[in-house]
Parts: sequence; structure tokens; C-alpha cells
Amino acid sequence: MMKFIHSNFFQLKKISFWLVLIFLLFMLGCNQQPTKTPFKNELNTKKTTLKGKVHDWPTDTVYFATFTFHSPYSTTEGFQVLTPDKSFEYTFDKVDQPFIVFLTPERKFLDLRNDVVFENLTDKYYRGYCKKFYDYPITTYLIEPGTETNVELTKTKRYGKTSIKFLNENNYSSAYYQTTFELDGGLDEVLDSRFDPTLKDIKNIDNAIKNLNNKSTELLSGLAKEQQYISPFLYQYTKSEIEFGSKKEFLRYFLLDHKAETSTMFSSKIPEKINNVIEFNKENVDYATLISQEYNEFLELYLTFKFSQLKNKLIIYKEFDKEKFDFALKELPKASRYYYLANNLLHLNDNEKTKELVTRLINLYPNGELNDKLLKKYS
Repeated sequence: MMKFIHSNFFQLKKISFWLVLIFLLFMLGCNQQPTKTPFKNELNTKKTTLKGKVHDWPTDTVYFATFTFHSPYSTTEGFQVLTPDKSFEYTFDKVDQPFIVFLTPERKFLDLRNDVVFENLTDKYYRGYCKKFYDYPITTYLIEPGTETNVELTKTKRYGKTSIKFLNENNYSSAYYQTTFELDGGLDEVLDSRFDPTLKDIKNIDNAIKNLNNKSTELLSGLAKEQQYISPFLYQYTKSEIEFGSKKEFLRYFLLDHKAETSTMFSSKIPEKINNVIEFNKENVDYATLISQEYNEFLELYLTFKFSQLKNKLIIYKEFDKEKFDFALKELPKASRYYYLANNLLHLNDNEKTKELVTRLINLYPNGELNDKLLKKYS
């Protein structure tokens, strides 16, 4: 009897050893980071493709859409029914510039892209919105011309995050793009009075500026270490995310978190140290900046700030109308004006006043890349 127990004990021990080994190998495989290899900056003539396979997908369809940001690909959307093996492949035709696209299993989540820029930056703005946005069943990608983005998507629950595994050759560059979603939270925290009690009082705004400068310097330093491993465009895109994310978070802190205290400042001269944080070189806005999420969110709050200065009182959010149309033409960088106005008009409901603005915009920009979409909507 003892011999039998002794034999079974060692047999179980042997089985347990192999089970533990298999588990460890599985965990190592799951946690394996994309290999860092220097980015090959060479002309790629492959077609531009986004493809993948899904697991535990709640529908039989993949929906995709571009963000309502500054791009000729703005407000493009579509869908594909999954093949029997739960895979999909979409080829983007006539792509000559990078753009941001997201995938989701349900049509209703396409509407969330408007919330990021249009509905969110009002007095209802609250911390952590970006985190909540990306907790929905949405995955986003930077698509560059002549590249293939190959993903494996796994969902654990319908409304939870979707895990992404990149299978394409430049998987580190693709995976690094995902880190830009964490920037907003990092910049957010340094202006949160829960972490720095001195920030409860707007009189300590020097502390807010110091905290923000330190954090943005830290993020830019970290980005510089990754420059050789990611595409030149992704580097510039992320740099814009950091720089304008800092400005956006400062405006959010100044205009929204402390609106009662700062509202009186607009009746007099805004301190120069505040203007120095907010202002930027309007003649040096490149394409990577134009499609940056943080830059586009910043523009909304920037117009709020400038409009409040014009009116000598704090106006949290100015609805889009003829006055805002004219103001945007005056205050925005030349590179941003057309796309900003066109995307706003594509977002608005059709009425006579907006039709007049569409006509005016097309007359100002007869070769505008979104004119056909505007004419289709307002015909």
C-alpha cells in the first residue's frame, strides 16, 4: 500500500512539475513585449492593409471609422462581416498620408468619436474621460501608407477592453502607438489636487505650471529614447500628443476645474505666464500634429480661452455658429482652419444656417478635400 502511495505521489509531482512549466511558458508568451529593432525608414510599396482575427467577439461584424480630426480621411466609416474563421481584411485605397482608424464590434460605438472633441470639452468635462473612452470595445491604430497592420483581438466581456496582439513586421512601432493613450492620464494627474493639494487654490498656478513642465519634459525624454525604434511619423505624432496634451490639460485645469476663480481674470489682463503656456507657433503645424487627438482637443479649449478674452468674461463653451466660424478663421493656424470648420459642419445637424456656412466654406476653399462630403450631406 505504501509503495502504491509513494509511486502515485511522485507521479503527481511529475505531472504538477509539467503543468507548472507549461503555465509559466504560457504566461511568458502572453507577456512577451514586442522586440525592439531599429526602424527601417525605407519606401514601402505594399498595399495599405488592416487585417486580423477576433476571439470572443460579440457580433459577426467589424465596424471601422476614422476620427473626426484634421484629415482628408475624416468621418470615413464602414464595416466587414467576419469570415467563418473569424477573420477580416480591409485594404485602404488611394492612401498617401497616415491617419487614425478604430475598430469596434457594434455600430453604436462609432458615435463615440464625436464625444472626444465635440461634447466632452464643455463644463461637463471630467477627469479620466480618455481612459473611459478606451475601456469601451474600441481599438485604434495609426495607419501609414504602404503598411500592413495585422492584429489578433480578444474580448473578455462585451463592454470591456479588447486585448491586442500585433502580428505585423513592425509590431513594436504599432504597439508603441498604443502608449499615447496613457499620456492624457499622466498629464492629468500632475494637475490633480488629490495628488498635489496646493493646486486646490488657483493662486498656486505656478505649481501647476511647474508640475506640467516637469511631466512633459519627462515624457519627451522617454520618447527620445524610443525614436530609433518607431517610424518618423509616429515619433512626430507622439511628440505633438505630449506638447499639446500638456497645453490642453492646463486649459482644462484653468478653465474648467477653477472656472469660478478664473472667471474674474477675463475682465482684466490674463497674466503673461498663463499665455506663455497656452500659446504656440501657428506657422509650424505639420500633418502629424493636425491628426493628433490631443492637438484637436486642445483647439476647442484654445478657442474657448481666446473667445473669453474677446468677450472679457469666461464662456465655457461656444456653440458652433457664424460667430464661431469667423472667430476660428481668425484665431486658428492656417493649416487647421479648413479641416476644423469642415469637420464641425459635418458633425452638425442640417439646417439653413449651417447650409450658408457650408457654401461659404466651399467658396473659401474650392479644392477642399471634404467638400464632396459636405455637399452630399447638405444637398
